[in-house]
Amino acid sequence: MAYEIVPATEATMAEVEAWLDVEESIYKTAIEAWEAGGYVGDGPPRGFRCNWDSVKRTWSEGNARVDILMVDGHAVGILDGTDILEIRPDLRREGYGRLLADFMVDVAHNEGRSVLEIEIAPWTAEPFWKRMGFTVVPDRRGSGGGIYAYRILHKVYSLSDGERVSFSIQFYSEHERYRENPKPFSRFSGMGERLPDGSVQLPSGHSASSLSTVSTETTSSASS
Repeated sequence: MAYEIVPATEATMAEVEAWLDVEESIYKTAIEAWEAGGYVGDGPPRGFRCNWDSVKRTWSEGNARVDILMVDGHAVGILDGTDILEIRPDLRREGYGRLLADFMVDVAHNEGRSVLEIEIAPWTAEPFWKRMGFTVVPDRRGSGGGIYAYRILHKVYSLSDGERVSFSIQFYSEHERYRENPKPFSRFSGMGERLPDGSVQLPSGHSASSLSTVSTETTSSASS
């Protein structure tokens, strides 16, 4: 198998749109059958054709990064930043999703992120993202019913012989942080090095910003 992940072009975007159209047509038939059958069981999952026009517009305006997984010269997967990842339906469960997910994590890590947050949709994708190292945020759902999850992107920094100070960092969900007694979904503490400007260099990158230094007793949000 020869594959590569490359920036989208007009040709590859058109190829992706073609199989998204087929997937959407199959979904519409399935949802009609589900409704006619009295809504028994879970409804059929839907692909991302409903978001496609928005993706194309922001990409064509230069306001979004879209990468395409090419396998043997064909566009079989799409990655819209950290918002949309989809593999051509007839080629799923072949390991292609992992290739794009690993690529997404590498890009985020190279951008300096320490926490990568995603919204999982449809719900059937939850097991996949858990296998990719993401942790689901309890009791948090998107407006469309998506499931929020995060992954810590660990970084290691070398400390010199400066003053050692203790630190504690707590991460809160977007909604939890505004409660009277918010509960963090993740917490880190340890010893760091105080720098000349008063900030503290951590031995590893747990802060939610792209900076490698934080103030003592920093509290951060987990949203990226």
